[in-house]
Amino acid sequence: MKRKMTELYCKGQRKLMDVKERFLREEKGASHLVEIVVVIVIVIAVATIFRTQLTSAMTTIMGKLTEFIG
Repeated sequence: MKRKMTELYCKGQRKLMDVKERFLREEKGASHLVEIVVVIVIVIAVATIFRTQLTSAMTTIMGKLTEFIG
C-alpha cells in the first residue's frame, strides 16, 4: 500500500511539473506579444510626430518648386 501511495505521489509530482513547464512556456509567448504591441504603438507614435514635420517640409518644397516653374 505504501509503495502504491509513493507511486501516485511521484506521478502527481511529474504531472505538476509538466503543467508548470507548459504554463511558463505559454506565459513567455504572451510577454512577446505584449512587446510586439508596445513596439507597434511606439512606431505609430513616432510616425505621427514626424508626419506633421514631413508634411510641412513637403509643402515648403512644393511651394518653392511651383515658384521656380511658375
